Amino acid sequence: MIKVMVFIDGTWLYSNLRHLAKESNQPGFYIDYGLLPQALMRELERREKLKELDLARTFLFGSYPVNYDVIDEDRAKRRKDFFALLREDYHYEVESFPIDYQRRRILHDDRSGEDTFSPREKCVDIALASSMLYYTAIPDGFDIAIAVIGDKDYFPLLQKVRMLGKRVAVASIRQSCAKVYADRQDDNRLKDYHIMWLNDMIEAIAWKPEEWLVECKSPLHEGPRERITTVRLREGQPFFCDECRAKFAEQKAEQMREYTSAGLENTNGTSAGVEDVERFEGKMFDGIIDNLKPDRGFGFIRREDGQSFFFHVTHLTNAEWSSLQTGLKVRFAITKLPAGAKAGSATEVAVMMEEE
Repeated sequence: MIKVMVFIDGTWLYSNLRHLAKESNQPGFYIDYGLLPQALMRELERREKLKELDLARTFLFGSYPVNYDVIDEDRAKRRKDFFALLREDYHYEVESFPIDYQRRRILHDDRSGEDTFSPREKCVDIALASSMLYYTAIPDGFDIAIAVIGDKDYFPLLQKVRMLGKRVAVASIRQSCAKVYADRQDDNRLKDYHIMWLNDMIEAIAWKPEEWLVECKSPLHEGPRERITTVRLREGQPFFCDECRAKFAEQKAEQMREYTSAGLENTNGTSAGVEDVERFEGKMFDGIIDNLKPDRGFGFIRREDGQSFFFHVTHLTNAEWSSLQTGLKVRFAITKLPAGAKAGSATEVAVMMEEE
């Protein structure tokens, strides 16, 4: 068997989906990340007459926003949920890194026209290069690396991987690909096969929406709760309709400004809690619900050390709002620590089962 590993620059791919969407002529085009690795292998098999390719691992390297305007909390959460979906449903190896938005809106179009701020991404390219070289050095780690990339920065990496005896294939997007990868003569000796264009694989990698009948679990919902959606939910994740999500966005922003440290500034003028993300990334904490506002959709968790953390109904991962009660044990992640009289901010709140 020929072992294959796929290495995806997720930030580059996400930023250039618009090119594939335009060519697809499909409203709401998205890549099906469950299909992408297999589609790449099938394309390589077809073009190069290779047989018995075995997918050993798929890696995706990306980023997520921190220290953003609290009104964008739901948008930021969707990025983290996407990474969780890749891990849980498609068994990707995901490495993600925070980008400091300095309390600004995440989307450029939502900021003032005079705001020249440009978010600075760190570590994604280094993490991809480090992982590929690590598995290159391991005996029998892989035979072929498929790099889903477009930025020129990776070409020294591909040279070194080939010098160490591994084969390299590149998949990219025509409108955002460095010429050095598309060069058929390959004077820089970067790859062992002609480039694969995702533009030519749109049908094979396109997400085909399925419709599901679900119930909106929002305490703010009005009218019949049943909805038809194409949103794929993680196991146990409650569904909220678009109308309720719109209500949540402004409501949650106001609540976080009032009750949490999200709007506070440190003495150096930066928003409180930027360092919290890196310090607590990937860690979960235990606590109990000690204050609930059932009609307003939020509450507070008391950690074992007595610190208090705000959470919203949209932060729940495995329970319905109506099932919560004070004293219930939960496990949660931290996005901001308490500061002064203000509570910290929690996310990914899961009700603990009795055996836990």
